[in-house]
Amino acid sequence: MALLELSDVQVFYDKIEALKGISLSVEAGRIATLVGANGAGKSTTLRAVSGLIHPRAGTIRYDGTTLAGRQPHEITAMGLVQVPEGRRIFGRLTVDENLAMGAFTRHDRRGIAEDRERLLQLFPRLRERLHQVAGTLSGGEQQMVATARALMARPSMLLMDEPSMGLAPMLVEQVFETIRAINADGVTILLVEQNALMALSIADHGYVLESGRIVLSGPGRDLLDDERVRHAYLG
Repeated sequence: MALLELSDVQVFYDKIEALKGISLSVEAGRIATLVGANGAGKSTTLRAVSGLIHPRAGTIRYDGTTLAGRQPHEITAMGLVQVPEGRRIFGRLTVDENLAMGAFTRHDRRGIAEDRERLLQLFPRLRERLHQVAGTLSGGEQQMVATARALMARPSMLLMDEPSMGLAPMLVEQVFETIRAINADGVTILLVEQNALMALSIADHGYVLESGRIVLSGPGRDLLDDERVRHAYLG
């Protein structure tokens, strides 16, 4: 069953058509990925889903409910949460304060405390840095903060925008291991990632986006073996 469905979605920036009628779906409990070159429309897709921009045409449905006209905080409260490109953590707040900000839509104190502890077990480095100002952390640590902050909202689905960007290869491996662990815990994931090899290797389903159009789709492993994908994105 599809948890997220996009049908013929068009997005414009002024007169420039960034998304040209794309359709895709993400099944509950699965990992789907969007791969493509810079400017293909990957981040625009996530921004449209999370309510940061509004499509000119088409429909976006989450768990059977249309997202048309909903604001980002309303969509977050529905259980659909984005980890933005570039982390976008609160750099002047501590790690602990960043985690607290992730739970701003919740009022269940006991559940918040339990989730905080669970995430500190998932990211033990953050326990060591709990009272450190987040802006002073390394890139990898900031990505942990951004991901943990999103998970504090207790999402059913996570939108992840370029989580490995700018990280050393060893840290990239850790990021993808974490994505697998989050998914194994029951969270559906739509991943936007320039590292097509890593993204497709963990994805149940993949979509290849070019110039605002989906040009290929299929199981992640099948796309890994597709000559067109290998030539364009895997070298």
